[in-house]
Amino acid sequence: MTDTNNQKILGYEPEALTIGDLVHIRAANGDKPLYIIRDAVLTYKDAERRSNEVANSLIKLGIKKGDVVATFMYNCVSQALIWFGCAKIGAIYAPLNVSLERDDLAYSLNDTDATIFVLEEELAPAFNACQDKLNISPLVYVCGSVSSVSGNTALPLDQLFGGNVEFPDIEVNPNDPATITYTGGSTSMPKGVLSTHLSHIAAAIRYGEVSEASASDIGYANSHFFHIGGQQFGVIGPLFFGMTGIMEKWFSVSRYLDVVRRYNVTIIDPVGTMLAALMSLPDSLEDKSHNVRVGIGIASGQVRREVRDGFETRFGIPLLEVYSMTEMGVLLCSQRMSDRRQGSCGHTYGWGEICIVDQNDNPVPAGTTGQILLRPNVNNTSMIRYVNKDEETIAAWKNFWYHTGDIGKLDQDGFVYYVGREAHWIRRGGENISAFEVEKVITSHPNVADCAVVGVPADLGEEDIKAYVQLNESEANVDPSDLIKYWQDRVAFFKVPRYIEFVDHFPRSATKNEILRHQLREQGVGNCWDKKVV
Repeated sequence: MTDTNNQKILGYEPEALTIGDLVHIRAANGDKPLYIIRDAVLTYKDAERRSNEVANSLIKLGIKKGDVVATFMYNCVSQALIWFGCAKIGAIYAPLNVSLERDDLAYSLNDTDATIFVLEEELAPAFNACQDKLNISPLVYVCGSVSSVSGNTALPLDQLFGGNVEFPDIEVNPNDPATITYTGGSTSMPKGVLSTHLSHIAAAIRYGEVSEASASDIGYANSHFFHIGGQQFGVIGPLFFGMTGIMEKWFSVSRYLDVVRRYNVTIIDPVGTMLAALMSLPDSLEDKSHNVRVGIGIASGQVRREVRDGFETRFGIPLLEVYSMTEMGVLLCSQRMSDRRQGSCGHTYGWGEICIVDQNDNPVPAGTTGQILLRPNVNNTSMIRYVNKDEETIAAWKNFWYHTGDIGKLDQDGFVYYVGREAHWIRRGGENISAFEVEKVITSHPNVADCAVVGVPADLGEEDIKAYVQLNESEANVDPSDLIKYWQDRVAFFKVPRYIEFVDHFPRSATKNEILRHQLREQGVGNCWDKKVV
């Protein structure tokens, strides 16, 4: 185990500074449920024992410190055990979005340079489709039938369990890389954010500050292992505080409140679209029949203020706004129960600095809208770098500030107010989507000459994707449904446009001949083809 040497983090003296050590220490909680994921229970004691089995199996396979183990799995107990097993030997855990299809799965898996790849049987078709695009040859394990993977080389996931249960004697430091988490790029392909063990520990401390968490709490996380929110709200936060964490396969509006009541949940983490979906349910006398004492989430900029406030009133759950991103760790900015300001996402409470700048990176006065820049006050608690993207890493940290690509403002007291995203970002269903990535797939169709995608208002908040498509001159009668089918086979469902409008040309800037996306956004949905209507 790592010697903490009384290391303090903003006055805190955490019991552990690495994820593996934290799992080891918390094993003292014995048979208390650590996670209940899709109704499967993992106790604190078993989390320690079984993750040791994984760690020692990885060692026998030759996995060493710094090697990458990628997963392509839904929320499940095995995900946690694989992550913890990696953490105990210094391997890097890289969970991939389960919605990825052939092209974007191949891109992300190649980018990880994974030595081992673990997937669920249900997701095997996407992996099979992408294999001819891979330039790596990881050892493949399957949760389910190995015959679901083509090539006859896959092994059953069970082989990673059942061996040596001793805690591995490998030095892992707080500043060592622990995870690669993929986030959408604004002008490039998705970027893998490399984060330290300490960044996850620091985020867990912030989770406790915001939620006032204790071992008696039960948290219900509605994200996934492949999202930074799921990692912190669903996994590391509950582990750090000795809580029980609940996770499901997907968010379900019809089952959500049933899960809350069944497990006596006390902390939830809804985002804006979830609030809107839950508010669409018929009013019930049972709406306030629950034990939830606080909700931590992001509603500002995603749903109308009356939806957010209406949720608080109807369900009797105070909502605390937060702001950050994968690169900076969750909850860098937050509200507190005793310190809320309407419309704001709170402030950093010493964890970092915020600056609002104009297009030339010059700071602007309080109340003025500009790009939000961030930087941490605690070393090694933000990203190490973007994997395989040194230039993008340098550009993101221009002038020694992290450039978020978000638009917002500060008030006189340092509270941050989120306004929106820059033009090349689209926010859909809780996902940050790169317009560049979607456009790359659209223009790969042989009948498409050029395109531009923008976000337009969605029914339940956030945005839907609208594609403006310019066809080749010889292709006058292309069926939009055929384009949708082509795109669905290549990218995750949430990246496939809902709306298509065919155009003969695009509005462009005079200086750089760039498509003027803001003009396209201003047109809204308009009178165009709608996938949901067909």
